Amino acid sequence: MKAAEKLEALENAIRIAGDKALSFRKQGLTIEVKGKNDFVTQVDREVETEIKSVISHLFPEDGFLGEESGISAGEEGIWVIDPIDGTTNYIQGMDYWCISVAYVNNDQIELGYIYAPERDEFFAARKGQGAWLNGRCLKMENEAEGQSIIGLGHSNRRPLSDVINLLTILDENNVDHRRFGAGALMLAHVASGLVHGYFEAHLNSWDALAGLLLVEEAGGCVPDFLANDGLINGNPVWVSTQRLWPVLNTYMEQFS
Repeated sequence: MKAAEKLEALENAIRIAGDKALSFRKQGLTIEVKGKNDFVTQVDREVETEIKSVISHLFPEDGFLGEESGISAGEEGIWVIDPIDGTTNYIQGMDYWCISVAYVNNDQIELGYIYAPERDEFFAARKGQGAWLNGRCLKMENEAEGQSIIGLGHSNRRPLSDVINLLTILDENNVDHRRFGAGALMLAHVASGLVHGYFEAHLNSWDALAGLLLVEEAGGCVPDFLANDGLINGNPVWVSTQRLWPVLNTYMEQFS
């Protein structure tokens, strides 16, 4: 099977897994508590297992890092999977959740996919080749002055003061904010122009990598997430349009 055919098969598998997640929710969920405001369902595990199975068949030389199953080494690159980002939204019946899949090789994010089934949004990005939403090429543009909107996430691994301090800086710079509860999908929506930036004081790699590549390939500004062993330990995330980047960097200087 050619490389393009393998990627097409993977994209189809991601879509199928997302559509199954919708069906599973209608049948009822088994919910476990992993931590404060952190939940997992049987669907998270089933979706991750299904996507891993497809990747193992298509790319047997590669390894995996999954939110639910941990890391397994491979001879080549590593696939990083979040089966459901925004699990609380998913449990509550909201549409703001997604599947996120990224491929990392030689310390570079090479591929990224984000699928939001209920919104019918399939995002894809390839390093150096561009980013797309449902086949439409994404090109980020600067927002008009005074119209900046940034997405925010809050990690329980960082103090609430991180967000509060940023809100002060955003207000001083006339930047509005939104919080929707799914970091991967918010990153994708920066790439598509729905919001103009995103910040979270700590994201795990399975939440961040696909969305970071989408933003980068759409022409936005991104940090070096993989620095300091970000693949395993996670890192702060801040992405934006060219116009908004200096505002976020001002905050990140204080944050660091």
